Amino acid sequence: MAINFLDNIQLNQNQLLGARLENVTSDPGTALGGDIIFNSTSNVLKYYNGTGWISLTSDTVLPTATSTAIGGVKLFSDTDQSVAANAVSAIAGKTYGVQFNSSDQMVVNVPWADGIGGSGTVGTVPVFVTDTTTLGNSQLITSGSGTTQTFTFNTSGDVTFKGSISFDNGGGIKDKDGQLGTAGQLLSSTGTQIDWINAPVSYTKWVAQDVATPVNDGDLYFLEEDSINPGVRPGTTTKSGTTITQKLSLSVKSMTTASPSDFATDTLLWSDDDGASTWKVQKSHIEDIPVSAWGDATSTVDMGSQKIIDLADPTVAQDAATKAYVDSAVEGGLNVKGGFNAATGAITGGGNLTVGGSRVAVAVGDYYVVTVAGNFFANAATPLTPGDSVLVQTAAAAGASIEDDFAVIQSDTDLATASTVGIGNVNASTANNNEGLSLSYSNGTGTVGLDIKGGLSAATELADDDRFAMFQGSAGAQGNFSITSQLMADYFRSKNSFAGTSASGTSHAFTHNLNSSDVIVQVYDASTLETVYANVDRTSVNQVTVTTAATANIRCLVQKIG
Repeated sequence: MAINFLDNIQLNQNQLLGARLENVTSDPGTALGGDIIFNSTSNVLKYYNGTGWISLTSDTVLPTATSTAIGGVKLFSDTDQSVAANAVSAIAGKTYGVQFNSSDQMVVNVPWADGIGGSGTVGTVPVFVTDTTTLGNSQLITSGSGTTQTFTFNTSGDVTFKGSISFDNGGGIKDKDGQLGTAGQLLSSTGTQIDWINAPVSYTKWVAQDVATPVNDGDLYFLEEDSINPGVRPGTTTKSGTTITQKLSLSVKSMTTASPSDFATDTLLWSDDDGASTWKVQKSHIEDIPVSAWGDATSTVDMGSQKIIDLADPTVAQDAATKAYVDSAVEGGLNVKGGFNAATGAITGGGNLTVGGSRVAVAVGDYYVVTVAGNFFANAATPLTPGDSVLVQTAAAAGASIEDDFAVIQSDTDLATASTVGIGNVNASTANNNEGLSLSYSNGTGTVGLDIKGGLSAATELADDDRFAMFQGSAGAQGNFSITSQLMADYFRSKNSFAGTSASGTSHAFTHNLNSSDVIVQVYDASTLETVYANVDRTSVNQVTVTTAATANIRCLVQKIG
């Protein structure tokens, strides 16, 4: 059965692919203007003009085109042209009309001139080679007036000169910066362009003599070893203009060795132990040299029974520490004393911790563990059980300690009850009504959860009377309830879908109240139950309007998405 469309189809200039016209064995007796058919008996394509069927193959003849009427024409040749056409232009005097030849073919006559001519603006010259073809866009362009003329080659390629180039009136070659350079400079390539650079300076010779000023520009001078000052040798020599700078260095091998007469006043020089011919001057006097200036020790340092004094407090693990620092750190450390009876204060091994004048003196860091339950210092607000402990935080003499001198550390090792936090265990029930509960431990922490996958599997598919747990949060009776799957399905269906019928007119408004434009709309004939296609507009978030070309009895289905 064909699909019924109740409104026009707008393709928005899209193609209708793989389509066939209605095939009939004879022309229909009734039709509307514009109807199209294909008569399969006569194999003729026809359209209806309002009064009769017109053949598109035999009844329609294209008239011959004239200078005043649109029509059909013949081409001069059926051969395909492989050369691309030039772009259109608006050059004056170059536009020619098209006409018929004696065979009624379309032709154009172009009045080409003999030879090659050229024209252009003043100062431009077209360039040609011997075969009379142009050199691309090459032009020699002049500018200026009088005796001053500038010539510019405008070309996309290289310009090659076969012959000499001379410059009159002080002209020359400019570099990448448009500069002519200065006297004595050379043109040097940068790799992609040229640049004027200074000529390199040539150092010609060494001169071994004592002079106040250089004899020749470029001469280098050096000093010979002075026997009066052994160890002095020539160093590096530099030149700036006509100024020669000679640096001296010390030679270890030539240095005079002698025993120091007074370490406190003598100047200390030493090498870097690698055989280099240089001395390093570090300090003018021995007493000025700090220990930090020497290198790292390579073996054990023996202090010779001497002390290291004025040592700063350590900041990292490998720093040395003073005796005072260590004594301060150890004072107040944890000192385990033993167990005691929290009810009587009796200390295991003798003495009393909490009762009367007989209680022992306590020091910071003393640590006692409860062995028998009781109220600490007879205070019901501080009940202690075995496993709890107390730590002295304030020192007290014998018979002078009070409860505030102790820090109470409760272990909470009691067995848990319904009202008391303590030690306990949690078991996951395996009874049918509790199937799916899971329990796991990690580092003493128990995690209880609902293992949905590990629960009982439904004996059948979901049924209408299957129930879901929920909390009723609406006004009225609030609390935990269970509802059937049927009730839940009906609820969500009512919140996300709509159905309505309209049989009046061509515009059908349906108010769905789904509060969304993201809805799917389907329309079918309410009488035949066939799916039909019509124009659908989402006029608001709560309404859709279905438009048909003629009055129709339709059923509209709306489904909310998201």
